[in-house]
Amino acid sequence: MATALLFFTLLFLLAIGVPVAFSLITASLATVIYLGLPPIIVVQQTTAGANTVSLIAIPLFIFAAS
Repeated sequence: MATALLFFTLLFLLAIGVPVAFSLITASLATVIYLGLPPIIVVQQTTAGANTVSLIAIPLFIFAAS
């Protein structure tokens, strides 16, 4: 049910003309609220996923190339 809520919210917001970034944020926030997850857990998991070495290396390689 949560997956359906996520996709239908995203598609609805895109259909009415909301920008993609705001649609993604709103759809994911609605899903987090529906699931009853604490917001701090979502923030911790997001930052933990962004701290991987491969994701950090990509902008550094681009910067080194320029």
